Amino acid sequence: MNSNQPLALRFFFLLVLPLAVMTNCTQEGSSGGTPAVVAREYTDWPAVALLRIGKNPIWFELAPDGPLHIASASSAELSPYTPWPHARYITGMLLWDGFLVMAVNGDGFLVLGPTEDADLALYRAAHRLWQPYTVESFFFWDDKPAVLLYRNNFFAGPAVPPVFPQIYVLDKSSPVPLGVSVPAFESFPEGGFWETELARLAPDGFWYYRMKEKGGLQNETAYFRTASLSEAGEEITVNEWRNSGDPEWPRNVSLHLTHILDRAPELVPGRISAVRVLSPDFDRPRLFSSARSGESLVILHSYSRETPEPLALVILGDGCGFICEGKEPEVKPFSLPALPDGFVYTGIALVENAIVASWEEQREAGIGAAGFMVMDHN
Repeated sequence: MNSNQPLALRFFFLLVLPLAVMTNCTQEGSSGGTPAVVAREYTDWPAVALLRIGKNPIWFELAPDGPLHIASASSAELSPYTPWPHARYITGMLLWDGFLVMAVNGDGFLVLGPTEDADLALYRAAHRLWQPYTVESFFFWDDKPAVLLYRNNFFAGPAVPPVFPQIYVLDKSSPVPLGVSVPAFESFPEGGFWETELARLAPDGFWYYRMKEKGGLQNETAYFRTASLSEAGEEITVNEWRNSGDPEWPRNVSLHLTHILDRAPELVPGRISAVRVLSPDFDRPRLFSSARSGESLVILHSYSRETPEPLALVILGDGCGFICEGKEPEVKPFSLPALPDGFVYTGIALVENAIVASWEEQREAGIGAAGFMVMDHN
């Protein structure tokens, strides 16, 4: 779709075309409820689409006004490559109360979850405020999905004012993300104006975060650690910060995922891999590897669960990988639909028996088109 089309026409397709996807896939069983009515039964988020999931994948591109249905990733509008801090792409995924939540850089939250009139409903809780800022950290704050907004001035100077508060959460009672105060990120070092840029919960149970002086003479960087985001952290060294991002030893992964990891060298011969796991059994995505410190790693994307039926799947960026499921674990080849050259998958999850995979077009530090795909996993 041409980006110069009138906004009203683009908005029409945004709302109506995904609903047509659902209707065309299965004509039976639809009650004809509007997206807004269905959404209110569960949340106050605006509903973008109702989806009937089948073997054929349903593709969405991240357009300026929200997710836009497309025929396939190859049909995505090939917008100019934009440095990753300022491009639209899916920063990460979290599992929350039966929903799959995706954080979209420069936009807001996308949510896939249950509804009465379809297999899945797609909701969007967006905020124009996010557009010039970078979302790199995605975590839970007070049991709600939360992002940290900051000004990334690596590719250009900070042309926008600082944002306060920096933390925005997804709340079921609000159609837009809500700003909240987080004490740890508001306890600034003395002198200058400081901004929190990155935060993560490490395997040792501590929160680690990076702050940078913006607009000062030195533009210094400082690193902190705290047992709780409700209190200020203690300053640490840059090496302690780096070590906090090391993968965990894979002793705490599920049996099914262990079977797949035993065959991971088949996916990346001659390379050491690390697997980023999204699981309802974990409180956050976790990174596992048997590599030694300092080794160059190939990142694999994984989803794992123990109930209702144990299942694990792992993919590379090209969508090829393995799946292991059932009470008699057996590792089998698995692959997602092929992507065009220059495109990669960046994450995978299951929600309501549907596979959801994020994808994007990449060239060095730039991102062009980006979006996600949904299909039945059976």
